[in-house]
Amino acid sequence: MTRVLAALAVLLLPMAGRAEDSACAASPLRVGECFTVHGRLTTCTGVPNATIWIVGTNRILGVVDVNGHPAGERLLPGPLDDAMFSATPCSKAAFGEFTVCPLAPDRPGVMRRVCVTSATKVVIKDW
Repeated sequence: MTRVLAALAVLLLPMAGRAEDSACAASPLRVGECFTVHGRLTTCTGVPNATIWIVGTNRILGVVDVNGHPAGERLLPGPLDDAMFSATPCSKAAFGEFTVCPLAPDRPGVMRRVCVTSATKVVIKDW
């Protein structure tokens, strides 16, 4: 199992791309500059079904799709989407550096909506 997780982590490293190249970064829904957080991504049932806890804080980011879920679109970058959504809901957690773009203003006590442009240094663990 450890080898599988290590292989997934290696596969996910190349997902880093320029934030400016993604549909998320180019979205007219953006309300500010994209930024990178160190966090834990989980995918569970609910709305939103993907969240990022920013490590060391009480902040949770809700990952939403800027494209309105058209067929074949991914919520997360490439292999990370496959790894997180092919598993049983709430069974995996991905720790790493996530570049996100805000889709709502930052308000204390409110989950901020974001979209994810890239993920690096990702390690997936059983949750």
